[in-house]
Amino acid sequence: MAEIFDKKAQDYDEWYRTPKGRLVDRIEKEAIYEYLHPRAGMEILDIGCGTGNFSLELARRGARVTGIDVSEPMLQRAREKAAREGVSIRFLRSDARRLPFPDESFDAVVSVTALEFVPDLRAALQEAYRVLRAGGRLVVGVIGGRSAWSRYYEAKAAREPDSLFRWARFPTLEELLAAMPGKEVRGTAVLFIPPDFDFTKEEEALALEEEARRAGRTDGGFICAVSFK
Repeated sequence: MAEIFDKKAQDYDEWYRTPKGRLVDRIEKEAIYEYLHPRAGMEILDIGCGTGNFSLELARRGARVTGIDVSEPMLQRAREKAAREGVSIRFLRSDARRLPFPDESFDAVVSVTALEFVPDLRAALQEAYRVLRAGGRLVVGVIGGRSAWSRYYEAKAAREPDSLFRWARFPTLEELLAAMPGKEVRGTAVLFIPPDFDFTKEEEALALEEEARRAGRTDGGFICAVSFK
């Protein structure tokens, strides 16, 4: 699995420079921060941190961040970005299923678009919960199953033998909520804009997003859940 992500490290960040990538990233971050509430001094573990997209932003907000990922090339890109910005983040190579930390090590654990690539979602969530301190929160965001986006990635995997999405399993919001350990579990779905939309039309895209949310839809391309310990 690590080798699949190793090959993507060099050009992974290019996605965030496109109109689609910028808006999707904005929508996903808004959903995550609605549950995470990062603050200065908070110790946060970022599982599946990749090239550091969330880790760096959390560090900018004053959090003390540890990022883990299975791909060393991804982590190296993250370290380079952190060094350029002058922010201190601990990046470690580790499997989400076997975290190298004692019980109750972090105030919060976050994982964004990573755990859909882990064979046993429930086991990975239990491991994340293990390293969470009492009173802390676990916040998880993944590509939502039975959505326009999951169908898009499934089609991509069928066409491209080397697609990393061949190894992905996309849970529905209901399935993610059922797998979350802890108490006060709740979740939300966002990213109802279809992947083939013209993302240069940002106002139209956001209007579609708002309409879907008002309708109470749960089949968003990005689903997010929180639980507490």
